[in-house]
Amino acid sequence: MDFEKIKKFVKEKNLPSYRIGQIRKAVYESAIENWDEATTLPASLRALLKKEINILSFKTEVIQSSKRDAVFKALLKLADGNFIETVLMKPAKTWSVCVSSQAGCPLGCAFCATGKMGFKRNLTSEEISDQVLFWHQFISKKKLGERVSNVVFMGMGEPLLNYVEVVKAIKTISDPDFIGIGQRHISISTAGIADKFFKLAHDLPQINLALSLHNADDNERSRLIPVGKKFNLETIKENLEEYIKLTGREVFIEYTVIDGLNNLPAHIRKLGKWINSFKDHYLLHVNLIACNPAVGKATATGDAAVKKFADALRGTNINVSIRKSMGSDISAACGQLAGKIYSNRRKK
Repeated sequence: MDFEKIKKFVKEKNLPSYRIGQIRKAVYESAIENWDEATTLPASLRALLKKEINILSFKTEVIQSSKRDAVFKALLKLADGNFIETVLMKPAKTWSVCVSSQAGCPLGCAFCATGKMGFKRNLTSEEISDQVLFWHQFISKKKLGERVSNVVFMGMGEPLLNYVEVVKAIKTISDPDFIGIGQRHISISTAGIADKFFKLAHDLPQINLALSLHNADDNERSRLIPVGKKFNLETIKENLEEYIKLTGREVFIEYTVIDGLNNLPAHIRKLGKWINSFKDHYLLHVNLIACNPAVGKATATGDAAVKKFADALRGTNINVSIRKSMGSDISAACGQLAGKIYSNRRKK
């Protein structure tokens, strides 16, 4: 919800200003799904709000739940008919939301289903932040326990190619008067749009930055991630070092292990050499994840191959974690979001 619309609505209707606080509490604290549930408001005002203001900027098409993991995926229909997907997951003790920043994606990475959709358009800040509000409502309705604690921009699209709206959305998500998730609990994952790193360090110095690397050889990486031709590893390094200097924050290196394609001994040596070439290399932390079957010839990578990669990389004095892949049975894992309409629909 764009709460500025509420403020304008209250002013135009000559309503008392305290109604703004009541509406804010109903939407963000009580997690109402429709205005009829806002029982602290008079019936006449609820009817007026119902007629003029939408709580969410999209409609729910399908919600799926994983049979293996604490994961839910929602297919959402935007006002213009485009579709996006967003994921709610519980990798540990708290709920995290994976949000999309674009409908489709222009990057066309070789192992990502979203890129095969092509690029439709950028999302507005309201459409982005509403994904978090949507899952906040879902958790409340289903009585799933605590609120959303973390937000990751790892859904559909490249966040830094929709920079202005993503920054606005994060400021809404982190505003204590609204959803109120601290910026240190918000992560942006980028394929390496390096010319935005400096601005990001100034605009959102507390967020977590994750670089989708996947290969430390420029030629091989650009075949996996075509934008690597524009932002090569040296360019990324120069801008990332400046980002680290400005923020002092740890940066996460995301590396999808594709067995036989980017996990050979030569790949490990090049990755170790690239990371250790940073002045503050101790602030780079590698997150390994097994490749999920999505598109192309890549098949699922076994746990043993990922562990072997991790052990070899630790031998080069690099901090490494293995991330658990979640939700692959409903195509909700990394690289699998494609905005499809599913035949087995499970309505909210």
